[in-house]
Amino acid sequence: MKGVSDYGASESEQPPTIYKVPEEMKNRYKEAYNPMVVWIGLFNGQTETTRGSAVRGYKWCCMRKLISRHHLLQEPERTPVLLRRCLESLEGVLPRIISSYIPRHHQVNYDQGLRQSILSIMLRDGCFILHRLIKYANIARIEAANLAGNGASNNIEEDDDWTQVFGRCWVWGFVTCDLLLLENQVPFFVLQKLFQQLRTDPDESSDVLVAGALRLFRSLRPRKLHSSAIAGRDVHHLLHLFYLSVGLPEEAVSATNNDPRRHAAPPSELPQWIPSARELEEAGVKFRARKDAKSFLDLRFHGGVLEIPELELYDYSEPLFRNLIAFEQTYPFTPGHVTAYAIFMDCLITSPEDMRLLHLSGVLVNQMNGERDAAGFFGRLCAEAHLAADQNYLAGVILEINRYQRSRWPRWRAALVRNYFSNPWVVMSLFAAIFLLALTMMQSFFAAYSYFKPPKQQ
Repeated sequence: MKGVSDYGASESEQPPTIYKVPEEMKNRYKEAYNPMVVWIGLFNGQTETTRGSAVRGYKWCCMRKLISRHHLLQEPERTPVLLRRCLESLEGVLPRIISSYIPRHHQVNYDQGLRQSILSIMLRDGCFILHRLIKYANIARIEAANLAGNGASNNIEEDDDWTQVFGRCWVWGFVTCDLLLLENQVPFFVLQKLFQQLRTDPDESSDVLVAGALRLFRSLRPRKLHSSAIAGRDVHHLLHLFYLSVGLPEEAVSATNNDPRRHAAPPSELPQWIPSARELEEAGVKFRARKDAKSFLDLRFHGGVLEIPELELYDYSEPLFRNLIAFEQTYPFTPGHVTAYAIFMDCLITSPEDMRLLHLSGVLVNQMNGERDAAGFFGRLCAEAHLAADQNYLAGVILEINRYQRSRWPRWRAALVRNYFSNPWVVMSLFAAIFLLALTMMQSFFAAYSYFKPPKQQ
């Protein structure tokens, strides 16, 4: 996927990269798009409730920590100087910040008070996220050093100030999930601008923020399965970074996918469906967890075997997938692979029996708590999601599966295995019957042979 600056217009005229989720997609699942603990960005930054007042205070605490660690601050009176430099840096890209949220033709003239409010939100929220990313970048560096046997120091800052505010040491799990909501984002270049002003090493690259984000989101599934580098200049925001990190199927990414002219007119939406997992099994299709996949999106069908990378489903999986799909449905230059994958899996899983079949095949591992309907997981994701048929990277797989399913020999073979080889006693009975039939045929042969060719008399 190309960055925003690759499409020929000036940065302030680029299409937004942070959108509000369409109301028809929210429908009955608004909680999947709303933050639980921390409110970020222009869409949520001004709507923090009383519940979020403590969070707001902690954000300013993060800003003070970042400033206090700066190597230029030999005297306390220099703090306002560095703070002013951060605000000036953000003010220089204010048109680009606004364009990240609002299309240019919808923008209004902002008075000085509103401009200062936007800068304040960007400074506060940007420092909060920057503090987290720097911390996890240090964790990743220490882990890499320990793995290499260099004996790095394990001096990692604790979150005591946060637990004092909330009284809950496990609240960071909610924070991590909140940072991956589509409406709860700040532009990644804002973090880079602040990092350039607040970094302690002048030679340190802002790509350290990418390393910190990947370490922060490492525990989430689907996890990063490939090692290709992600450049900070190509990242729009944290949700986009996670979108890139899970890996897009290489064979599906082509130059035409990134051509904006493809989106000038909506393509014809021709649905491409496949039978359910149970129906495919009856037609002779086998399911197998793919071990060599670079992404959970790398599905493969060959020789009657459908290989799907293992996917673990947790309580946070539905909001995470929903926001990834919402990003694809709102940002015009995404290939839509997560949406295509969800629709494909929704076709496969139409009943608990289909879910059980994929679970036994090692494809899906249900770790969700409570009474959530795992069988309806992908069906809920695909509600109000749309995908053009000519942009479905799984179109070739769907074609091969349908062609295989319509052929007769695999169906006959599957019926033979299901009816006669599914039970060991049936198998033993079948072999016994074949053995008796062979003995009977041999007896009949020798009887007929002795009749037509009797033994010669001596």
